[in-house]
Amino acid sequence: MSCSLKQKFIACNLLVLIFLFLLYVLQPQDSKIRHVPNIAIGPFIALEDNKTFIISPYFDPRESNLIRILAIVHHTVRNLFCLFYCKQNGYVHVMAEIDIVKDNFGFPYETANLLCPSPPDCDYTYISVYTNRTKDLNQIPMFEISKDLIGSFSANFTVCISTFYGKFNNVLQLTQTIEMYKLLGASRVTIYNTSCGDHVDKVLRHYIQEGVVEVIPWPVDKFLKTSKKWKYVDGLDSDIGYYGQVASLNDCMYRNMFKSEYVLLNDIDEIIIPVKYWDWPALMRNLQKRYPATSVFRFENHAFPSMSQASGFNLWSHIPGDNILQHPYREPSDNLSIKPRKMIMNPRKVTQTLIHSAAKSKGRSTDVSRQDAILFHCKKNRKKEILETDWIKDDIILRYNRTLVPKVNNVVQKLFPKH
Repeated sequence: MSCSLKQKFIACNLLVLIFLFLLYVLQPQDSKIRHVPNIAIGPFIALEDNKTFIISPYFDPRESNLIRILAIVHHTVRNLFCLFYCKQNGYVHVMAEIDIVKDNFGFPYETANLLCPSPPDCDYTYISVYTNRTKDLNQIPMFEISKDLIGSFSANFTVCISTFYGKFNNVLQLTQTIEMYKLLGASRVTIYNTSCGDHVDKVLRHYIQEGVVEVIPWPVDKFLKTSKKWKYVDGLDSDIGYYGQVASLNDCMYRNMFKSEYVLLNDIDEIIIPVKYWDWPALMRNLQKRYPATSVFRFENHAFPSMSQASGFNLWSHIPGDNILQHPYREPSDNLSIKPRKMIMNPRKVTQTLIHSAAKSKGRSTDVSRQDAILFHCKKNRKKEILETDWIKDDIILRYNRTLVPKVNNVVQKLFPKH
């Protein structure tokens, strides 16, 4: 190669290097962030401040195409930012509105909706959240946003259960209750699991394989000091009450918003039982006809404690747990006693929920008469001030025994056969 050709070759390469350098320097800062999103898996992703924990983002077309990011935040958190990953435009920053779910329980950490308006002309699949203390945006996790189609229901009724903790091992009641939910019309049971025993895990795997149960890992205790108490009192060394129950119920509502026609929010020891009808579809057809403007139906709690001398339906003594068929009496109640209610709701009409009521919703909230349905609360312990002789005979649960017993038997014999 001649000297002149070498000089031209070197000059061309130098021009290319200069061009690439200028392209890098002059391009928008957002585009210099990584091009492959660092995708987060699972709930409870801690941000750099260790005061904000991201659970999951949800596309909400009801209010100008918002992205609602469900989170748990310390009450001192003020400034958070959303980072959209736009396929054409690179990264776009938006300040988040922190909308606290006010439960009045007084714990330092609260459930929040981080509201992120979608940027115009942004074809996004991923979003992240960062604080004003974040130094390297390349390290922050990105969350994939699922966009469920409105009205494409895969379930008529979804039951949301929160939360299993303390190595929960009430195997028999879990099996009976899931079978009852199925009899009443549930297509799906979503369970938030912090910890459970091996036998319960075996039951959950059975129903997952059957396609009825969805288990959401809920490792809140790995990040925060949890409390079994529902309300904070001075001196209590806890960050959040009842294993983040409010957050899990809101997550379940959003998760099923466009997948399920109705969502039920209750605990595993509770069953909404129709009085005049056999199942939930018949009950809700009647209630919606009578209360067409209602989006949240609240059902009155009635305690059915265990008896000191329980008898009958003692078919499964070889597995641990409480037998709901041995609760044919309920505690008396009066108009002055507090009867916390649980709900069946249209999730597309609710933007925030508490445990016993909807915090923000469109449409009315109706307290359903106990002549229509009750919340069967299967309690292991009774109120000490109420004697068994004062209990009221109410065998509403036994209406289902002929159908329920063989179904429970099939599951127990498959998973826990007697030796």
